[in-house]
Amino acid sequence: MKTPILLKVLQISATKANPNFKKNASRKGDGGFTLLEVLVIALIVGILSSIAAPSWLAFINRQRVRTVNDRVFQSLRLAQSEAKRTKSTVTVTFNYDPNATPPVDPPTVTFNPPLATGGSEQKLDGGGEIPPGTIALTFSQLNPTLAQRSLTFDYQGNPDRTSFIVAVSPFNGGGKQCARVETLIGGMRTAEGNDCPTLP
Repeated sequence: MKTPILLKVLQISATKANPNFKKNASRKGDGGFTLLEVLVIALIVGILSSIAAPSWLAFINRQRVRTVNDRVFQSLRLAQSEAKRTKSTVTVTFNYDPNATPPVDPPTVTFNPPLATGGSEQKLDGGGEIPPGTIALTFSQLNPTLAQRSLTFDYQGNPDRTSFIVAVSPFNGGGKQCARVETLIGGMRTAEGNDCPTLP
């Protein structure tokens, strides 16, 4: 029974005004930040941003290159498996020419005959996440013709040639990754750096 009385006393004492508080007391501690403090914080944030921005952009470029390279590799695998499944030849062609009219950017990949599941053409833009003018494709030949940008798999999934390389890099240069078809039976792998062609 003593508990409700104690609660009542605490409530009354909490609601009473403090008689020792001066009405004209200074509230200097509630004033906020001074202009100097705001400028120092803004300067610190600016310095940290200038340090972090280049590494953030490099990270974004690496992610874009990795995404497009994975799509290139998947396209080659898909064409190979479709050739085996249908017991017919399938040709995969990579299209990239930012100087064409209209420009082919972002890069696309074309399947002939069209795939039953994905049609004849797919964009290598990461589902719309990669804007035009950020990713470039290079091939194992300098200024390749359409035939040199294509690879045909026979009914067993074997490519018509080996040493077919599609390299992916940022448009303004930087880290490069690639998808390579290396063997007569269609062995493929991804690579980066020195394992990719250095052609412009």
